Amino acid sequence: MKLLITGGSGTLGQEITNLALAKKHQVHILSRNKKLVSKNINLKYFYWDPYSEEIDINCFNGVDAVINLAGFSVFNFWTTKNKSKILKSRLDSTYFILKQIKEKGIKLKSFINASGIAAYSNSLTKVSSEDDSENIKDSFINQVVIKWESKVLEFEKKLPEISFSVIRIGLVLSKSGGVFKISKNLSKIFLLSALGSGNQWQSWIHVVDVANFFTKCAERNHRGVFNLVSPNPITQNELLRKIALHNKSQIIFPNIPRFIVKIFFGEMSELVLSSQKVISNKLNDFVFKFPKIDDALKDLSK
Repeated sequence: MKLLITGGSGTLGQEITNLALAKKHQVHILSRNKKLVSKNINLKYFYWDPYSEEIDINCFNGVDAVINLAGFSVFNFWTTKNKSKILKSRLDSTYFILKQIKEKGIKLKSFINASGIAAYSNSLTKVSSEDDSENIKDSFINQVVIKWESKVLEFEKKLPEISFSVIRIGLVLSKSGGVFKISKNLSKIFLLSALGSGNQWQSWIHVVDVANFFTKCAERNHRGVFNLVSPNPITQNELLRKIALHNKSQIIFPNIPRFIVKIFFGEMSELVLSSQKVISNKLNDFVFKFPKIDDALKDLSK
């Protein structure tokens, strides 16, 4: 099997690439860096720039599946400029590559698009599955997800011969960055504290399970919307307590009050204060390597 990955330099892209290569698949990666070269015969880089609509069309040669991860990180302060980049980077890159596939008559088996559980409402009590997405006008991150997915669904109607899947990913735990790495470093100097009440649900997923599911989607040509979360969500209080414990530390300071979090993070505080307790009704045949938080943290803390 041959994969084409956008956003291949990010944490998820690298994990998926490494797994695919380990499984003897071939990988093409689209990048805006023209100087990237691989010594691995099964890994090739190709230039693209969605903003100027440039792409090396050879990137599609022999490709069975496209995995679309491209997008400016949401973990940047939500200034007007950054909010525009967060949304525009996802919409423009997705539209551009799908337009190329349609106009050039590229023969694919599947197109797999990343998304997020911000598709669901903020609630301490509600449990959300794939059918419970909401269009929340006053939530920036929800609107990013809704508009991004709409762009994919628009082309799904135009390209019925391709299996489209949208993967709503939960809180990814990885050694490379994000919540786990930040929390681990803070716990080492005993500065780790939960934000707000700490009762907000964290629907998490180990990065290895993310990579496993994306490759299985490509291999099996899955179709539809999937929540990619562990079957065992946890509150932020408990998650951070366990991260500290697995790193031979403890939380000694009280939770940081909600109003202070909002002062520091501004509108971006939605990312750390919101609560989504998410389950999947469509992962019945998927075997998680790390279904429980203690096993995941034990692995990440090595």
